[in-house]
Amino acid sequence: MEHNKKESIGKKFVEGILLSAEIMALFLLLQFLVSVVGVMAATTACIILDGGDIMQAQYAAMKIVMDSNFMTMLTVVATFISLIFSVSAYWIIWGRKRTAQDKQYFREKGLRLRTFSMIVIGSCGLYYLAILIVVVIAMVNPELTENYNEMMEFTLGGSEILVVIAAVILAPINEECIMRGLVLKNLQRHFSTPVVIVIQAILFGILHANWVQGIYVLPVGAALGYVAVKCRSVLPSIFMHLFYNALSFVVGMLPEICQTGGFAIGTVVISAAAVLYLGKSARTEVCDS
Repeated sequence: MEHNKKESIGKKFVEGILLSAEIMALFLLLQFLVSVVGVMAATTACIILDGGDIMQAQYAAMKIVMDSNFMTMLTVVATFISLIFSVSAYWIIWGRKRTAQDKQYFREKGLRLRTFSMIVIGSCGLYYLAILIVVVIAMVNPELTENYNEMMEFTLGGSEILVVIAAVILAPINEECIMRGLVLKNLQRHFSTPVVIVIQAILFGILHANWVQGIYVLPVGAALGYVAVKCRSVLPSIFMHLFYNALSFVVGMLPEICQTGGFAIGTVVISAAAVLYLGKSARTEVCDS
């Protein structure tokens, strides 16, 4: 009996977590290969334009690659190509298999003003919680935060329009189809809902491939997973992710008081209280009916 139990746990680990990690690795590899091809294309173009002078072409190519506008464009292209595969894979494997009951449940529970309000309010709280986490990380390890800021500036420091397209539109759709689509659905075959939400949140942090984002997206990933599970659809989590990422641009245009620590703490507390209240009210309505 004990042997069978250990074998079952081992099978869950292999088929659940490892397969989910492989799915993530494949999409990360895809984006990496697209980036490599982009750099090679830029180098080849420089060689042709410089009449075959390899040294001069390498220098010119290095200048292009180190340019933020080029890297932002490359990020957009890589994310877009990954999105095509992630959306297609999710639809083929899971999306088209949704039952009539799932669709009905989504229409009744997911497409409600209360659900929309909870997602918007929760996103605001999560955004400011992420800021507070980054502040703590900066206090503990300033160098780590500085390296993260430099990386983000290098990758997304180009055209603002392209940055918005990449961060607010392409990345959320791509990441949700991978994480709350392919990965979460796979995990649900092997684990209970609470375990699924925790595991996919950790994997979501790993997907970002850096310590700072990997840490502050943990509560975000957990919330996105919870929304996807409760609504039985990836669409609400896509919207939530879109809105959450958009806040990074919106908050920057707000008065300075909206970017202070006190305001962040207040927003987190009020958002949490509001979401809990709306959730409790929804459960009360179900019980009364």
